[in-house]
Amino acid sequence: MKPSLSLILAAGLFLVLPANLSAESRTWTSSDGRALEGEILSLEGDQITLKTERGNFEIPLSRLSEADQTFAKEWKEKKMAATPGDEPEKGGGGNKELGDFENLVLGEWPTSVSADFEVDAIQIVKEDKDTNEYIYRSPHFEFHSPLRLSATVVREFARIFEATFEFTKAMPIGLAPEPWGDGYYLTKLYADKATYYADGGIEGSGGMFSYSWRGREILKSVIKVPLTNLGVEYTGTRFIVDHKKRSDTLIHEIAHQMTGRWLPLLPTWFTEGLSETVSTQRYDGGRFTLTSMDRSIREDVTKRTGNDREFSMLNLERLMTISGQEWAADLTRPGGSSTNYPSANVLFYYFLRLDGDGKGTNLVNYMKAIAEGMKEEEARQEILMAGRSYAELQEDVESKWRTEGLRLTFQ
Repeated sequence: MKPSLSLILAAGLFLVLPANLSAESRTWTSSDGRALEGEILSLEGDQITLKTERGNFEIPLSRLSEADQTFAKEWKEKKMAATPGDEPEKGGGGNKELGDFENLVLGEWPTSVSADFEVDAIQIVKEDKDTNEYIYRSPHFEFHSPLRLSATVVREFARIFEATFEFTKAMPIGLAPEPWGDGYYLTKLYADKATYYADGGIEGSGGMFSYSWRGREILKSVIKVPLTNLGVEYTGTRFIVDHKKRSDTLIHEIAHQMTGRWLPLLPTWFTEGLSETVSTQRYDGGRFTLTSMDRSIREDVTKRTGNDREFSMLNLERLMTISGQEWAADLTRPGGSSTNYPSANVLFYYFLRLDGDGKGTNLVNYMKAIAEGMKEEEARQEILMAGRSYAELQEDVESKWRTEGLRLTFQ
C-alpha cells in the first residue's frame, strides 16, 4: 500500500530532493497548508502520483491546494499536447477491433433487458482474512472487496452491473462492449464512504469511473463504489442487499466503463449522453424496461430542472464541440449539471431514435467512420449532421422532441 501524502505531511516532514531529480520538482501544499517536495508523475482522474525522496505517493487531487490542482491539470494538458499518441485525436488511425457492425440490425430494440444468472455463476477468486482481500466474479465483472461477502450478496448487487452490460450490448448501434485484460471489468468496493472518499471518491457521488490510456490502449478502467451505495447492509449477523437503494448515478458510471476502447475516440457529448440515456431508463431488480425511453428521459429532465415538459439546453454547436475539460468546468458552476447532462441525453437519444429514419442510421455510420479512421470533426459534419448546419440541426431536434412531448429552447 502506498503511503498517503496526509500521513507524510502530518509528520511535519519537509523533503528536499536533489536538483537533478527533474525540472518538474516543486513544492506541493496540502489544503491545510502543509508542504512536500516532489515531482508529478501522473494525473489520472482525481488521483495524482508524486515522486519524492521517500518514494511515490498516490493521493486524491482534492487534498492539494487550489493552486496545485490548477498546476497539475495544466501539466497534464501540456503533457498530452507534447506527447504524440498519448491522447489520440477524436477519430483518425482506424481500429478494426471497435464495434460489431456486421451483425447489427438497425432499429431492432428489445422491450426489456435483464441480467439472468444463478448464484453458482459467482466465482470466489480469493478470500484472505489476514490481508482483508476478497475477490469475486460475476459473468463479466470482478469485484475487489475489503469484506467477506456471500455469493448470494455478490449476485444481488452484481445484477445492476450485468444488466447495464446487457443494455449497452443490446443497444443497436454496434457498441459491442467486451472486457479487456483478463476478461473482466474491474470494480473496487469500499467498506464505507469514508474509505471511498479517502481513495479519491467524489463527495456525494454514488460511485465513480476512472480510466487511462496510451495511444489506443486502455491502461486502467475501474469503477469505485462504497458497498453501502450498492445497498449492502450488515444486520449484525450477516450482510444483506437493500434493493430500494437508488442506482441511477452508479448505472451512469458503469455505462461509461462499457464504452471501453471507444472512450478516447468519441466526443464528450456522446459518451455522457449514452451514459445518461442508459441511466435514466426504468430499472428494477436486474431489469431495464425500454418500452417508453423518451418518457423516462422527459421525467429525468423534469426532475433535474423542475420544469415540466420544457427544457433550455446547450446550443448544439457548443454541446457537440465541448471538451472534457470544459465539461468538467461547467459542472462546477451553479446549474451546470442540471443543464449539461440532460442536454447530452436529449441529443444522444435524438440521434439514437428520432433522427432521419428513426433507426440511428446516421449515428451508426458516424461510429463506423470513426472506427475506420475518419477524424471525429469530419465524421460529425459529413455523416452525423448529414450536411446540416447547427441551426438546421437544432430545428430538427426541437421539432422531433416536440412530437415526443418535450419543448426545447437553446442557450
